[in-house]
Amino acid sequence: MVDQPRSQSPKTVESVKSTESPRQSPKRAALKLDIKPKMETLGETIDPSIPLEEQKWYHGKLSRQDAELVLRQCEECSYLVRQSESGSAKDHSLSLKSTRGFMHMKIVKHEEGYILGEFSKPFSNIPKMIDFYTRNKLNIKGAEHMALLQPIPSLLL
Repeated sequence: MVDQPRSQSPKTVESVKSTESPRQSPKRAALKLDIKPKMETLGETIDPSIPLEEQKWYHGKLSRQDAELVLRQCEECSYLVRQSESGSAKDHSLSLKSTRGFMHMKIVKHEEGYILGEFSKPFSNIPKMIDFYTRNKLNIKGAEHMALLQPIPSLLL
């Protein structure tokens, strides 16, 4: 008896393995493989629906030097977002602690969205960008091996 293939959902593939021998009737065993892309979080989960100014890791006006003071006591891959010291008030910087010190990457608003550095894909807002890089490694030279793991909350005084 031959099993009939089951209907397939778009994210499931069934592979049929034949166990025939020359003198036996064909037997088939279905092997079900789940090939959905995993959205595994590498870093702490954030809610991209919360506006930037309300995100705990957004520090507003914070100098590069003050960002480094905040990150100095933190683990590698800790990060914060701040308003950029250079450029327009719409420009921001992602400050990140690495094994070699600190990295400050510019986040710029373009027509197509927010871009991290020069070559990232555009994002509709900064929280969506940060959320993406908590699940994916950065595409920035010198930080390709890193993801955003630990958000550093802003302390209101």
